[in-house]
Amino acid sequence: MASLLYLPNMGGVGLGLPFNTLVYTLLGALMLPILWRPLRRRGWLVTPGAVCFTLGVALLALPLAFASEAGSDVAAWRVAGLLAGWGIYCCWLQLRLNFRWRHAWGGWLLLLISGQAVLALLQLFWPAWSWVPQRGPRVYGIFQQPNVLGSLLATGLALVFMLMLLPGYALASVGGERGRQTALAALLVLLAALLVWVQSRTGWLAGGLLLMGYWLLFGRRLTRRLMMTSGLMLFGCGLGIAVLLGASGDGAPLSHALSNQARLSMLQDTLKMIAIHPLTGWGYGSFEVAFQHFRIGQQPPTPVLEITRHPHNEVLLWWVEGGVTALLGMVAIACGAGRVLWQAWHHDRRAFAAGRRSAGEASALCLAMLPIVLHCQLEYPFYVSALHWLVFALMLATLDRLCCRQACVVGRNHHGLTALRAGVGLLCLCGMAMMLVMLRGGMALTHVERSGLRDMRPLLTMSPLAAWGFEQRRSFDLQTFQLLAYNRTHDETLLDGYAAWARDYLRLRIDANVYANLIAILRHRQQWAEAERYRNSAALLFPADRRFFPA
Repeated sequence: MASLLYLPNMGGVGLGLPFNTLVYTLLGALMLPILWRPLRRRGWLVTPGAVCFTLGVALLALPLAFASEAGSDVAAWRVAGLLAGWGIYCCWLQLRLNFRWRHAWGGWLLLLISGQAVLALLQLFWPAWSWVPQRGPRVYGIFQQPNVLGSLLATGLALVFMLMLLPGYALASVGGERGRQTALAALLVLLAALLVWVQSRTGWLAGGLLLMGYWLLFGRRLTRRLMMTSGLMLFGCGLGIAVLLGASGDGAPLSHALSNQARLSMLQDTLKMIAIHPLTGWGYGSFEVAFQHFRIGQQPPTPVLEITRHPHNEVLLWWVEGGVTALLGMVAIACGAGRVLWQAWHHDRRAFAAGRRSAGEASALCLAMLPIVLHCQLEYPFYVSALHWLVFALMLATLDRLCCRQACVVGRNHHGLTALRAGVGLLCLCGMAMMLVMLRGGMALTHVERSGLRDMRPLLTMSPLAAWGFEQRRSFDLQTFQLLAYNRTHDETLLDGYAAWARDYLRLRIDANVYANLIAILRHRQQWAEAERYRNSAALLFPADRRFFPA
C-alpha cells in the first residue's frame, strides 16, 4: 500500500520527492530484523559477487573525499543512496529463502507492480478517479515520470513470463493452476498494452529484449509455453497500438526525434569532457554546471535546448565526475555482475539436468533485472524512484544467494561481528529517524512554496537536521522571499545578500530566474561589466529567453 501513497511535492529527484523518503525508511526497516536476528553460529555470508560489489562501492565513494565543499553537498546524498542499496543487498543476502518463499516474494513484487498498473489505467481512462494529480498528457503512476513507470511495467512483464513459463511454479490442483494461468494471462495482456500506452521507449526496448531473451534461454525447453505467452504479449501490444492510433489529442502517438538527437549530442559532449579530465574527473556534484558551461564554451557553442543535470547514463555520470577511480569502481561492479550471471547460467544447467523445481529461476531473475539495468543506462531512474533501487537490490541479492556455490562465512563465533551488526543496526535506526525528519521538512517546504512564500515560519522553525538536508532548497526560498521583501522595504542590504548568494548558487546550479535577478541587481548597482558577463552566459544557456537578449 505504501507504494501507492501520494504525498504533495514540487517534483525533482532524490529526497525532494517524499515517496523516496518513505522508501528509504522502509529499506532501513527491512535491514533491522536481519541485522539484529540471533547469530546462532551463522556468521556473515560473503559471496564472490558481494566482494566485487563492495570494492566497487568503496571506489565510487572515494572521490567524495576530494570533492569541493559545494559539490560534496550534492554528491553526498547520491553516495548515501548507493551505500543504502549496498547495505540492503548485503543484508538480504543473509536470508536463505526456499523455493516457496521465493515464489511468495515474486508474487508480492508482481502485486506491487500491478498496483502501479491499475493507477496508470485510472490516469489513462478515468482520471477523475486517480488520487495522483496529472502533470501533462502522459501517465506515470506514482513516479511522476513515464519512463520510470515503463521500466517497472517491463519488470512486471518479466515476472509474469517467469511465473507462467517455469513448470516449478505450477500448482498441484488442476483447477487452481487453470485459475492462476488465466489471471497471469490477463495481467500479461494488460502490462503489454500499458507499455504501449505509456509511450516509454525504454519500456518498449526492454519488452522486446525480454521476449528475445526468453526465447534465447528457454526456446528449446519451453517452446509451447513460450509460443502461448508470446502470443498473449503480442495481442496486448496490438490492443495497445489500436487504442493509441485511434486516440486524438493528448493520447496520440508522440514523436521522439528531437529527444534522440539531444541524447546523442549529450553523449558526445560527455565523452569529450571525460577526455579532458580522464584521471581526476570534474569533481563530484559538478556535472550540471560543468556540462552546460563546457557546451557553451565550445567553438562554435553547442545550442542548449534544455538544462541537463544528468548525462542519462549512470556509468558516464560517475566517470565524468569521479575520473578513473569511479571508473574502476564501475568495472568492479561489472565484474561482480558478470560473476553472478555466470553463476546463474551454471546453476540452471545443473537444475534442468537434475529436474529440480527451481530450474530456470536464476535465468528468469536475470531477465527480470534487465529493464532497470537498461533504464539506468538511458536515464536516471534510481534518482526519481528509490523503489526501483530497492527492487533491483533485492532481486540481485536473491539471485546471488540462489546460485552461488562458493560463498564463505566470516565472523562465526566472533564478538567483533556482533558489535558491528549492532552498530550498523543503530546506524539504520538513525537513518530512519533522519528520513522521517526529512519527510516532515520536505512537506513544510512544499506547503510554503505552494502558498507563494506568504508564510515563511515553517522554514524558520524547521529542525536543524531538515534545514541541513534541504539547505539548498531552503536557502533558495528564503532568498526569494528576501527579494520580494525588497519591493516593500527598499532595503539595499537585502539585494547585497541576494547577490552574494546568487553568485555561489550559480556555481552549482543553472537557473534562469536567478540569472535574471542577479543581472538586474548588478545593473541597479551599476556593476555593468559583471552584469554583462552573466548576461552573456545566460544568453547562451537560455537562448529563447528574451530577458537575456542584448539591449
